[in-house]
Amino acid sequence: MKTKLRSLIPAILIAIIASCALAPPISVAAPTDTRPLLSSLPASDVVMFVDLQRIMTEIIPRLLAKDPATLAKMTAAINEVKIKSGVNLLAIDSIVAGMQFDGAVTHNMKKENFGIVIIAHGDFDANALIAFLKRETKGKVHEETYGGKVIYSEPQPAKKKAERELAALTVLDANTVALGDLPQIRAAVAAFTGKGRVDSSLVELAEGDSSSLIGLAGNVPPSLIEDLKETAPQNDPTAQAIQKAITGLKQLFVSIGATPADFNVITGARLSNAEQAASLGDMLMGLRQQAIAGADEQEIRSLIESTKITTQGDEVLIKADIKNGDVQDFVASMMKDEKPTVIPVVKPAPAKLKQTTKHRRRSSRRRRH
Repeated sequence: MKTKLRSLIPAILIAIIASCALAPPISVAAPTDTRPLLSSLPASDVVMFVDLQRIMTEIIPRLLAKDPATLAKMTAAINEVKIKSGVNLLAIDSIVAGMQFDGAVTHNMKKENFGIVIIAHGDFDANALIAFLKRETKGKVHEETYGGKVIYSEPQPAKKKAERELAALTVLDANTVALGDLPQIRAAVAAFTGKGRVDSSLVELAEGDSSSLIGLAGNVPPSLIEDLKETAPQNDPTAQAIQKAITGLKQLFVSIGATPADFNVITGARLSNAEQAASLGDMLMGLRQQAIAGADEQEIRSLIESTKITTQGDEVLIKADIKNGDVQDFVASMMKDEKPTVIPVVKPAPAKLKQTTKHRRRSSRRRRH
């Protein structure tokens, strides 16, 4: 039971995100501006927002147009969660997330090297979520008061863990809940009152495209760049070229949007100066040409050819427009691969089974004599 909360909170997290990402179209209120919610995150090195209302009403019907059966199953699963927990996951209108690096960051990061918090807002009863949590754990939840809010977390086991490894949850207001690791939940409580908030420039970078469905921006720690330099294969010219090109990398950002005809993806990198940006842009153009030459399928080749790489000052931008049909086919194939394979069970013939049994009985009699 001591691990019940630890497994339950991540499950709630996944359920919230998955349900909102796979929900059928529903009647919702006017979209909520994500900027105030994103700005209320605690100090973070990576931030992300998701415009769930547009995803639910516009995108999901488009994505699952070729697989209505999966949509129906997801709807049934979401309804089951509502019945069990009393929380209507479909009423969530926005989700933001923040990650803060802790200590030196390398390609081999561990949980103690970063903290995560996810904040969900919507027209649902957050207190019902707490009641469900207590009911499922039979009340075995650690409670602490911090900044005027009650934080619910996994009880510290006999073999003590780092606080970064303890899952936690708190209700920031009647319609806003925060989930993550214990230290970052404390930071979220403070940030919700205006203390120790995320850098506004990172928020602006994530929301550079006001029409996007998903936006993400993050700082690139110098320790990560140094680690990549040290681990890059010395005898691989491509790896060495990439390592050199990312030396001045400061920030990365991604936005995903949609028009009635296609999906738009923009990936960007901000470097120390324009010269470094031009160098990275040239390298990416070369890799793009290699990818076109090595693509076996015409569809993949066409997608790569339509990808645009541009340099603007100290930024490098990669833009791709993906047609609805291509995305629908990809989603349908993913769903098909997820379906379990039924393996037929062949039962032995009764006559053969009797012969084996008689043989064993005769052998048994011989041993007794």
